[in-house]
Amino acid sequence: MNLLYDAYPDVVILCGTPREIVTDFKDWLRFVDMLRDDALELTEKAQLMMEFYLEDIPVEQWVKAHKPLLRFFRMEAADQEPDEQDSADSTDSLPPRAAPLYDFRFDAKYIIAGFWQDYRIDLTETDMHWWKFRILLDGLSAGTEFKQRVMYRNTNAAEIKDVKERQRIQRIQRAIAIPQPAPTDFEIGELF
Repeated sequence: MNLLYDAYPDVVILCGTPREIVTDFKDWLRFVDMLRDDALELTEKAQLMMEFYLEDIPVEQWVKAHKPLLRFFRMEAADQEPDEQDSADSTDSLPPRAAPLYDFRFDAKYIIAGFWQDYRIDLTETDMHWWKFRILLDGLSAGTEFKQRVMYRNTNAAEIKDVKERQRIQRIQRAIAIPQPAPTDFEIGELF
C-alpha cells in the first residue's frame, strides 16, 4: 500500500473475510481509553471491541477478532491476514518497552493546538481517518508544544554534560511527565 495514492483502509481481514470497521480517529482514541479502563471486565472490553466491526462477528471468531483491529490500530497492512507463525514470531522479539513519549489523553490539548497551529484543523469539529490522524500527528512541526513535549521526554538528561542544562531538562521532564504509562500494542493484544 502506498499512502500517497491508495485509499486508507476501511476493512480488515478476519478469518479470510473482509470486514468493514470503524475508522474515525475519535473512535480509535476511545478504543485506547476503553482498553485502559480498569473498571471494565475483559468480557466487556471484548464486547466493546466487537463494536468496531460494522457487522456482527460470529462468537467463534471473537478469539481472533482483536488481531485485525490491532493491525489497523498500528497502521499495518489491513488487506492481508498474517500467518499465525509470523504473529507469534513478531511478539517474541519485541524490544524492551521504553517510557511513552506521549499520551493521547494527557497531551490532548497540545495535540489539538498543534493540529490547529500547523494544519488549521480543529480536531474537535472534524472527522478523520485514524491513519490520516496518525500521519498528521507524526508530521507536526517541532515548533508545536506537543512536539516540544515529545522532544523533552525523549531527551536523555544523563548525557548532558552541563550541570545547569541537565537540571533544567530534568525539571521540564518532571513537569511534563505522563502520569500513567500508555499501553503498548503488545499489552493491548495481551488483554485478549
